Amino acid sequence: MSRGARRAEELGFSSISISDHIICPTGPDAAGVTPVWHDFFVLTTHIADRTEHIRLVGSLVLPYRRLLPMAKQIASVDVVSGGRFTLVACVGWLQHEFNLLGVPYHERGAITDEYLRAMKILWTEDAPRFGGKYCRFSDIVFEPKCVQHPHVPIWIGGSGRRAIERLLELGDGWMPMGDESIDALRIAVDEIKERAEARGRGAAAREFRYTLAVGEGESALRSISHSIHVDEPPVATMRNPESADEAAETIGRFKAAGFTELCISFAWNSASDYLERMEWFATRVMPLVA
Repeated sequence: MSRGARRAEELGFSSISISDHIICPTGPDAAGVTPVWHDFFVLTTHIADRTEHIRLVGSLVLPYRRLLPMAKQIASVDVVSGGRFTLVACVGWLQHEFNLLGVPYHERGAITDEYLRAMKILWTEDAPRFGGKYCRFSDIVFEPKCVQHPHVPIWIGGSGRRAIERLLELGDGWMPMGDESIDALRIAVDEIKERAEARGRGAAAREFRYTLAVGEGESALRSISHSIHVDEPPVATMRNPESADEAAETIGRFKAAGFTELCISFAWNSASDYLERMEWFATRVMPLVA
C-alpha cells in the first residue's frame, strides 16, 4: 500500500482512498469483506508519513467508534499529514459487524448525525460543550485542532434521502454509493446544488466524488452489492476500455454530470498488476481529461 501510494503521488493522482472495517465476521453476512483490514488511523498515518502532498480521503464508519477518541484521531491525522485529510462520513452497512461492536445498527444514522455536530464543536471552539443522546462533554480542553480551517472537509458517503439531508445540513461534499446511471446522478447533483443554495449552504454543493471501476468488476464488489441489496456492484464500471479515448469519454460524462473528482478502482490480482494498470491510466488517460 505504501508503494502504491508513493507511485500514485509521483504519477499525479490527486488523492488516495482509505476504507474502514474493524471486525470481519464469517459466513454469508460477511460477503464481500476481505479478511485483512488494518486499523484505519494507523494505516492513514502510515501512508501520510510516506507521502508528501497527495490528499488522503478516508471513508470512516463513524458509529463504530466512541466520539472523543475518534475526533482526536481525525484532528491528529490532519496535523501529521500537514492538512491533507478529507473525512468521508459513512453510516456503515454490515449489520453483523455492528452487533459484534455493540453498536445499535438501526440507530447508526442518528449516531452519525450527532457525532458530526459534536465533532465540529470540538474542532472549532475553545471551550467545547455538547449534550446529546450518544455523547456529552463540557469543561474540557480539546487539542490539537485540525490544520484545515474551520476543520477537515466532511464529505457525506451514501445515497438516498437521509444521506442527502445529512449533506445539506452537515457536509461539504457528496460521495454517493450505488450503481446509478449517469443521468440519475446528474439529476441528483443538480438537485443538491439547488437545495444547498436555497439553504444558504453553497459549500455543501461544491465537491462531488464517485467511484469508477476500471476493468472487470471484482467478485468482492458483487458480494457487497448482494449484502446491501444492490443488483450490481456499488460502483460504475468501465469494463476493459479498449482505448484511452474510450476511458476519457466515460470520465467526461461524469464531469458533465457535475462530479469534481473520480475515485478510480482498478481490478487486480497482484500488486504488480495494480501498479501496471495505475501507470497505464496515469500516462494514457489522465492527459486526455486534464
